[in-house]
Amino acid sequence: MRRPDRCRPAASPLFLAMAFAMGLAGGAGAAPADDYIAARDKAVAALAAAEKGGATPEDLEKRDAAARKALEQKMSALLGPLQLKGLTASFSPATLLDGNIESGGPDGLLFADKDFTTRVLVSPEPVFANWLAAQAKHENAAPALGQGIAAATGSEEFYTLAIGAEAAFSSYMELPVTAAAGETASAALGLFSQDISANTLPDAVVVTRVANGRVAVATTHVKLPIKSLPVCDKAFKATTAKAEALRAAAEKSKKQDDPRWEEANKADVDASNAFRACFAKEAQGQPFLAAAVKRAETLLATARGQ
Repeated sequence: MRRPDRCRPAASPLFLAMAFAMGLAGGAGAAPADDYIAARDKAVAALAAAEKGGATPEDLEKRDAAARKALEQKMSALLGPLQLKGLTASFSPATLLDGNIESGGPDGLLFADKDFTTRVLVSPEPVFANWLAAQAKHENAAPALGQGIAAATGSEEFYTLAIGAEAAFSSYMELPVTAAAGETASAALGLFSQDISANTLPDAVVVTRVANGRVAVATTHVKLPIKSLPVCDKAFKATTAKAEALRAAAEKSKKQDDPRWEEANKADVDASNAFRACFAKEAQGQPFLAAAVKRAETLLATARGQ
């Protein structure tokens, strides 16, 4: 099916009514949130039944668009008037058709810039918690996902699922950000990619904010003044050499089930982990760390609507 446009502008005038910080004052009631969740589950079930019944892709697309429009109105009422400077809002998830690209994201409003390099997902806390609990039930899900929002933010999988845009998040280190009164906030420096992070330098900051009944999960691209880290490169190359040797030996055996193939893959992961662990250690006291923290604080301010 046609892949939905993740940056489609929302038409509701609510987004232009007032600042995000003012919108937080109202909070999101549990009963309205329960009503939203029930309506969402009903819409998903109806689409699944239509698909099973042989509906055409075009018909499914129309049904999906109509269902999402109705849910968007309910979501807007739950969250209240929102506006994030320089960012355009669209409804999340981008499709309700289970199994399709972008169907598994959290329900909320996704604010993004034109390049999609800065994104802020805002969701009522009960709705977000319901989504997170569902993710925790998936096979091989990170245990932290089932331990509540605060614990989940320490998992790389959390950011992959919540705001990864089809890329996996690799965390290099946590960043200290200052939470305002009445909010909890966490941040990290890392990398979104389609493969293991290897020795690639981090280029993304992520932030989670919980306040006044709402959850905001945000990310932005960051270009840091990082010079080479010889100690970390050395650790990475040593483990990578092991992986290459294992892979070469497995290739010579001409056996697809040679255990050294799996051992080589594990060595690649070990090399990536070693580089990130070294990075976190070597970053202490480096000028780029202060720059990363400053960028995280700016992103947190954006999530507040400032």
